[in-house]
Amino acid sequence: MLDVYRLRLLRELARHGTIAAAAYACSLTPSAVSQQLAVLEREAGTPLYFRDGRRLVLTEAARVLVEHTETVLAELERARANVAALTSTVRGVLRLAAFPSAARALAAEAIARCRAAHPDLRVRLSELETTDSVEALRGGRIDIALVHEYSLLPAVREPAVETEKLVTEPLLIALPPGLTGGEGPLELASLADQPWIAASKDDALHVMLARACAAAGFEPRLDFTSSDYTVIFALVSAGLGVSIVPRLALESMAAEIELREVADLELTRTVSAAVRTGSRRAPQIATMLAALREVAGELSL
Repeated sequence: MLDVYRLRLLRELARHGTIAAAAYACSLTPSAVSQQLAVLEREAGTPLYFRDGRRLVLTEAARVLVEHTETVLAELERARANVAALTSTVRGVLRLAAFPSAARALAAEAIARCRAAHPDLRVRLSELETTDSVEALRGGRIDIALVHEYSLLPAVREPAVETEKLVTEPLLIALPPGLTGGEGPLELASLADQPWIAASKDDALHVMLARACAAAGFEPRLDFTSSDYTVIFALVSAGLGVSIVPRLALESMAAEIELREVADLELTRTVSAAVRTGSRRAPQIATMLAALREVAGELSL
């Protein structure tokens, strides 16, 4: 009989390509993963991978197992959620992850509303960027992740994860007051000679900025990066450069800066709630999703 736990390890090996990376994703030691995969090979009665340089390549049999594993795990999530939904009590622990601007604009108020309505529900919040939170969601370490994607980048879909769009926000140009003169939307090309400031932890925003500037005919000169939007706004206010920032990040703005829409491109960031496929009917998850949906609907963007 094939063991679901070992099938999950095989799925992570397929995703990451090495025993060490799969072990890290599952919070296990490489030797433990190797031992479990060896047992799975005996259960399956066929080799599941072979070495090609530093990476492991899955056999055809392993790829078939991984494909079915996604279905099996989704159905198990759905079964657990449906059983849990039979009770009318919302209680226990819900693990939520969010990137900073979504934690501030969405998660805090949603958690407060859940606590008021369901005092037996305990919500734990972790601050994670999208890539890390999706990995944690897949690995079962969190239950809901607030994630984002940008308009110029192709959407990446995970079979093990389903998303619900909460809000689409504009990206705005942040620049020192009076730098360009005039009002209204601004063409990116007019800022080609300016130094640029970028968010250091958001790789997707880096790529989107590069693509937007390339579409405008130039390559941005990145002089500064920071993981803190208050620092980015302070750098802009000090006249050290310009930046592109999501609308939700403005909640942390204290410095004097000028904000302009982008004239020649429609640049947006979509914020979504992600859960493991099949799990959304679980009472804790359904309750938090409803609260996030409600808070998102009240935002003025």
